[in-house]
Amino acid sequence: MSLLGSAYAASSLEDNISLDQWILMSGATNGAADAAGASEEDRSKHRKTARSHLMRYATEHGYALVKFDALFELGAQEGKKMVAARSNKGGARFQTLMTGFHRDTSIPYQDVEKALNQA
Repeated sequence: MSLLGSAYAASSLEDNISLDQWILMSGATNGAADAAGASEEDRSKHRKTARSHLMRYATEHGYALVKFDALFELGAQEGKKMVAARSNKGGARFQTLMTGFHRDTSIPYQDVEKALNQA
């Protein structure tokens, strides 16, 4: 999912995604963007946005979310590996990745909630 750029794009592709999987996908997006050259500031903002929205969603929907940081970090490592395995970092896939990453950096909570509710 990370090469789609947006973890939340998965809702249109996959059913029954767990909250833990959403965290992993958000981390993968962050890690892939890191490997593709995103700034530390942008990656930090992305992580804070993902954490805020996913924690809020968990609270509002009665889920206990205690492993956010570990899952996000695991996803980030996998996202980095995926991008490192690709040689053409300037291609269209990487443009899509960075576009989705930047969109997720400031995605409204309502868009995240809608995506999570569709899966």
